[in-house]
Amino acid sequence: MDDTDFTEQRAVLLKSIEKDRQEVRVALRELTGAAEQTFDVRERIRSSPLVWAFGAFFVGIWLGSRAHGTDAAGQRRTR
Repeated sequence: MDDTDFTEQRAVLLKSIEKDRQEVRVALRELTGAAEQTFDVRERIRSSPLVWAFGAFFVGIWLGSRAHGTDAAGQRRTR
């Protein structure tokens, strides 16, 4: 291996390392941005309260029917 091959390989590796560093910086910025966005439940409910009300109603029916051993129509479940 002569010096020119070593120098070329070194230059290629340095470019590759710099490219990887740039990609890590971009990914870190994106991750930081995603972490700064908060999930505000109150705002989500305010934006569409009727959907949340229906959802809560049906989840309540589902949970209630499971607790009492009946399905949503009031029929006794068989095992």
